[in-house]
Amino acid sequence: MNDLRNPDWQGRGPSDAVPRSPSSPMPDADDERRQEGMAEPIYTRRRPRGSHSRSSSSSRRKIRRLRILAGVLAAGLVSSIVFSLVLYFYIKRVSNGETQLSVAHQQLQGELAEARERITELNNDLRILLANRIPGIDRLVFDRQIELNDQYVKNITFVESGLDDERTIEFSTVLHNGRTGPVLPEVSILLFDESGLQTGRAQLDKSQTITPADIPELQPGETRTYSAQIDLFRQAPSKYFVVEVR
Repeated sequence: MNDLRNPDWQGRGPSDAVPRSPSSPMPDADDERRQEGMAEPIYTRRRPRGSHSRSSSSSRRKIRRLRILAGVLAAGLVSSIVFSLVLYFYIKRVSNGETQLSVAHQQLQGELAEARERITELNNDLRILLANRIPGIDRLVFDRQIELNDQYVKNITFVESGLDDERTIEFSTVLHNGRTGPVLPEVSILLFDESGLQTGRAQLDKSQTITPADIPELQPGETRTYSAQIDLFRQAPSKYFVVEVR
């Protein structure tokens, strides 16, 4: 049987090394393994341990950031929901309050209208009572000409000035004699408070005429204007007046 092995290896032992010349290069470990029939080692490339730790640390930081961002977003969402609920209930409460105010305002307007009507009725009733007790009484109005046309007295105007203890009331009245003979004016102006008690009085005489008069009598066709201050002997506000003409 033929020996197919390498003839260089036949009949040699461990000590039968092939001599090498001094100039021959020293075989490296791979060449020795190839010559001894050993398989070449397979080298695997390992990742550096520091690179792996850096990658893990970066991943953890990203996860933390995402968690923080998710927490912030969740907090913002919850805050928005709470704010929306508070705003909704506030608007609802304000709307209900406005509705209640509107209803209350309408009720007050109705009550005020009823009160005014009641006051008007009471004033009319009081005026009727005073008229039955004091003939010719009328409502006192300031700064407005009041038509009388009572015999020779045509109209009268009242003016109020001052306050409280210094309050004064002045009158101005126009007289005209349409008769054929002279007329001696006998006119009294009386003031009354709300309950019908007398508060002031004035009597016409020739010293009160705007244009000086030599005689107190009004001649036929003559017109005179009298103006003076009414003597007030009560501080209660005057509400009514009476002009007595004789």
